[in-house]
Amino acid sequence: MKIVHMSDSHLGFSNFNRVDKYGRNLVEEMIYQGFEQAVERIIHLKPDVLIHAGDVFHHVRPRIRPLYVFKRGLEKLQDAGISVVIISGNHDSPKSYSAISPFYIFEGMKDVSIAHKYQYDSFHLEGHTFHCIPFCLDPDDYIKEFSNIGRSGNDVLVMHGLVESLKNKKMRTVGEHELRDSLLKSDFDYIALGHYHGQTQISKNAWYSGSIEYFNFGEASDRKGILLADLEKGVVEQIEIKPKYMIDHPAIDCSGMSSAELSETLQNVCDPDRIKDHILRINLENVSRSAYRNLNHAKLSKLTSAALYFKIRIEYDDEKERIDDVPVNALRLHEEYTRFLEDQASRNMVSKSIKNDVKAYGSNLLKRAVEAHNIEAMDASE
Repeated sequence: MKIVHMSDSHLGFSNFNRVDKYGRNLVEEMIYQGFEQAVERIIHLKPDVLIHAGDVFHHVRPRIRPLYVFKRGLEKLQDAGISVVIISGNHDSPKSYSAISPFYIFEGMKDVSIAHKYQYDSFHLEGHTFHCIPFCLDPDDYIKEFSNIGRSGNDVLVMHGLVESLKNKKMRTVGEHELRDSLLKSDFDYIALGHYHGQTQISKNAWYSGSIEYFNFGEASDRKGILLADLEKGVVEQIEIKPKYMIDHPAIDCSGMSSAELSETLQNVCDPDRIKDHILRINLENVSRSAYRNLNHAKLSKLTSAALYFKIRIEYDDEKERIDDVPVNALRLHEEYTRFLEDQASRNMVSKSIKNDVKAYGSNLLKRAVEAHNIEAMDASE
């Protein structure tokens, strides 16, 4: 039996405010096109089953366009006789039991099996049992739902979350639940994981397929694509869908450079043919403020106009530490606020009579703001 494993398509994601002549966001359009290319490639590969391991959509309330693009892809796979197994991820799962999942729209489609109700479900296809654990509201529920699995002898596990082995790779999005390594049992024929955007083998039988697209510069070195797994042979093949289009250029030491030398350096890096339709970041270190200020920025803008997105990241020669480079865990902002307020109160800068009320209100406000941001928009920070 052969399966294709994909994940994290994030249909509906948009960024950088570049639009085409119809006013459509270029990044969003590129993601739709990439998904359609993936569907065509999957049809060409002729697997028995396609697994999508979560985050089909970027928003829990997707607009009509991403819903239509996904439905059209499912219909093409149906016509090709390829069964599809889908689980919901943290981005496309409502964060309460009272809300409606977008996947209800696709229930009942022929040869399409979907697990999206915060609980274990299983599907029997082509002599194998697909054990699916979608995104759960409570992190402790993964262990409980896993206990409902009954082995058939030919078993595939599908989950969405970050395994313990990747603790240092946290994406810092709300709903980022950690999956225990103990769930990655060796007696499964294959374990298909979603959420982490890098294509990564976790154990002999467990893989993240990663995303097809690049969503932030932290992914610039990733290999993107899908996986083709032959369960009988125990072989997994990495399939590239699109050429690499995100470049995070290694830091360039600009010590002592004049404006003319700095301009020449940037021109050498920003060859229009090389950067066309690419997302590019140039990292400059030890830059003279006056040299950068005296650059011909209009000429530079014209030079880089072929890129889908272009950014210069600068460290000036008189800076010891740039504030925007200090890592901040957004999920802990409310704790930082509480510590700050306690410090201010100890200096009599905040009245002790209102301290607790201000602390509670501010902490709750920050938590809600971070949650709202991360639920509705992927963290594309650098």
